[in-house]
Amino acid sequence: MGSRRKIIAITALLLFLLMPLVILLFDPAADHLQASQSFCPFKMLTGLPCPGCGMVKSMVSLYRGEWIESLEFHLFGPVLVLFFACALVVMAAGLIRGKDYSFRWLYNPRVAWSVAIILGVWHLTRLVSFILTHDLNQILKESIWA
Repeated sequence: MGSRRKIIAITALLLFLLMPLVILLFDPAADHLQASQSFCPFKMLTGLPCPGCGMVKSMVSLYRGEWIESLEFHLFGPVLVLFFACALVVMAAGLIRGKDYSFRWLYNPRVAWSVAIILGVWHLTRLVSFILTHDLNQILKESIWA
């Protein structure tokens, strides 16, 4: 990976990891996260959560030190933060040292399929749980159709 691409990747990782801190800076209690409407287009149209719904809420809760709440918002929020933080350190070290620490294992089809299956099963479980615990009016209230 070239130096320019590494800098772009490091910048993207930094922005991803700093976004919840910006939210906390402007709203330290982050009370609006629980009650506010989601900006997810899928949820706005269907009233059902998409696989990424709750990720920002999970990260904000994690940064506030509320691990349980973080996991309730999105099971993979803390995992993604840890992965991106590690990737940021490795990429920055590679840029500083002039070495290419590759992530070849990420391009392994078995890893990709494993992650896809785990996320798919988790999301399907989440959808079934959501549908069983909400009636049609509550689901429509989550969408733009209410």
